[in-house]
Amino acid sequence: IHDSRPGDGIDWVNLAYLPRNVAPVIDGIGLQEPGIRAQSPLVISSNQPAVVTLKMPPAPNISGVVITQSGAPSKFEQPPQGTAQKGYQTVVWTAHDENEDELRYAVYFRGENEREWKLLKDNLEQKFYSWDTTTMPDGAYYLKIAASDALSNPPALALKTERESERFEVDNTPPVIEDLRVGPASAKMSASHPASFIARDAFSAIERAQYSLDGGEWILVAPNTGISDAPVEHYNFGFPALAPGEHTIAVRAYDHFENVGSAKTTFTVPAPKP
Repeated sequence: IHDSRPGDGIDWVNLAYLPRNVAPVIDGIGLQEPGIRAQSPLVISSNQPAVVTLKMPPAPNISGVVITQSGAPSKFEQPPQGTAQKGYQTVVWTAHDENEDELRYAVYFRGENEREWKLLKDNLEQKFYSWDTTTMPDGAYYLKIAASDALSNPPALALKTERESERFEVDNTPPVIEDLRVGPASAKMSASHPASFIARDAFSAIERAQYSLDGGEWILVAPNTGISDAPVEHYNFGFPALAPGEHTIAVRAYDHFENVGSAKTTFTVPAPKP
C-alpha cells in the first residue's frame, strides 16, 4: 500500500509458508521369475553367474529411475542388475513423491490364506529387494511394499503409502523319481531295452526329464502324454540294446522352479547263450 509520499507505505512483501505434505506414490511392483537375484551394479563381480534382464514395473512420466532428496539436487539411481541364482526371489518397484521427499521402503509378506503381514525387510533405500526363499515353506505368497517420507518430515506430518503385489509361488522341493525299471531287450521294440519311471512333484509341474546310460550324456525323454504340464508324469521309452554285462541308468526330472530330483538303477544284460 502506497499513498505516493516518499518513504511511506509497503514496497514488497516476503511470505514464508510450509507446503502441504503429500503421501508418496508406489507406481508399480514387478515380481521377477524365480531364481533371479538383483543387486547394485557396484557390488557385482566378474565371477558371478550370467546377467539376467529384470522386468521393470511402470514409472509414469519418469525417464529412468531418479532419486530426489529435499534440499538436494536430484541424482540418478542406477537400475539393479539381475543374476541367475537358484532359490532367490526378487521384487522391483517404482515410486515417487510430489514433495521430493527422501523415501524409505519396507517389504512385508504373507502366505495365501493368511491374514497377518510379516516384515521381510525395512529401511530400504533402493527400490528392489532379493531374498533367499529356502527360509520359507513351499506355497503361494503375496508381498506388500510400504513407502514412508518420515526422513523429510516431522513425525506428526510424515505420511506412508502401501501397495500389494500379485500372487507368487515358492517351491524349493525337488521332484521324486519313482518305479525306475529297465527290461531286457525285446524284439517287439526293435531289440531295444524298455525303460519306465514316474516323476512326481508336490507343488509344481514337471518341466522336463532326461536319462543317461553308464555316465554318458543326458538325453531328453518325453512323457507319455507328449507334454510336460502336470505335477505327475509317466515315462515309457526305449534305448538300443547294450553289450552283455552290468550297466547303470540314471534319470532326472526338473520342475518349473528348476528343482531337480534324480534316481538310478543298475541292471545286467546277460551274455547270449552259446
